[in-house]
Formats: sequence, structure tokens, C-alpha cells
Amino acid sequence: MAGKEIVFKQRNALGLDILVKLIDGRELQVSNIGKKTNQTYSVDILSLQDKSKKIFSIAWKWLAASMSFLLVMLLLFKFLPTYLTEHKNLYLGVILLVGLLGSIYSFIQFWKNTSQKQVFYSRKAHVPIIILYAGKPSKKAFSLFIDSIEKRIKKFRNHMDIDDEKQLTGEMKMLRRLSDDGVISKKAYEKAKAKLFTGFDSSLVKR
Repeated sequence: MAGKEIVFKQRNALGLDILVKLIDGRELQVSNIGKKTNQTYSVDILSLQDKSKKIFSIAWKWLAASMSFLLVMLLLFKFLPTYLTEHKNLYLGVILLVGLLGSIYSFIQFWKNTSQKQVFYSRKAHVPIIILYAGKPSKKAFSLFIDSIEKRIKKFRNHMDIDDEKQLTGEMKMLRRLSDDGVISKKAYEKAKAKLFTGFDSSLVKR
């Protein structure tokens, strides 16, 4: 069942390098490397759903910030001139400059942070574990990698005789480890734990 190592690498719009390796045909090792980030974790593919899902992520806060800069600038241009006497043009020029720069910067951040993502979720608790940026570095390379991983997951699922309780236990242990390592939040882990506990005897897993 062990296959050759598969390596996939991409860089997102924020300059974060994402490296994913399929090791021994079953374990996915994920590394997120950036100027302020250096995080590596591993995932058993049997703890993932058979199919990844596409989501469209919109950076609403940056769009709102861009619109807010423009709105404040327009309001100041409308009401402030009546209160200005000396250096009126200078003040209005500063307001125009700050408003435009703030709006442009916020819109650039909105553009960078808005993207289509491909997400591998945990099998039962539906926690996002591996998040990739669709179409990077190329649509062909990305599609080949996703197809390869999904086929491996399905192949192992069909050949491994693992009962539901063992799979739930494995997923629980994986999520606890990812929570301890800061890959997923404590809140997400607690929510997932409560969901998983409804599916099996909780005495099988050390809390």
C-alpha cells in the first residue's frame, strides 16, 4: 500500500509557502512557512473526508475598511470646509491623500485575502485541516495533486478494515494533537470533541 512520496508546493498571495508531502502513501505532512510563520504538522489521510471541498473566501473586513476610508473622506470634504479658514487647501489635501491611500491599501488587502480555497476536512467532525489555494502554482499541477490525494484516501478506505469506533478514536487523537500544536483553535477542538463523543464510547479515548 505504501506508494512513492508525492510533494506539492504553492505560495499564496501573502507570501506564505505551503508544502505538502504524502509520505509512505498514507501520511500527509504539511508545512506552512513564512516570514513570521514556521509550522509543520502531519495528518493520517484516513482521518480526512474522501473528497476535499472548494470554498470562496471573501475578506469582507478589508472591503469594509476601504469603503469606510472613502466615506469618511467624502463626509469631511462636505462638512469640514465651513469650519476651516486658514490653510484650507492644505488640510483638504491631507485628507484627500490619507483617504485615498487608506482606501487603496485596504482594497489591495481585500484583493490579496479574497481567494478560492480547497479544503480537506476531518472525516466526522468536519474540522478544516488542510487549506490550499485553488489553481496555484498552476491549475494542472493543483488538480493532479488533489486527484492523487483523494484517490489515495479512497484506496486506503476500501482496503483498510477499520471499524467506526477506531476511526473516531484516531480522528479525536489527531484533532487533540493539532489543537495542542496550535494548528486548530481550542474552541474548534472542543466543538469537534463534543460532536465525536456522540458517536462512540468516550472511555476509549483519554481526555
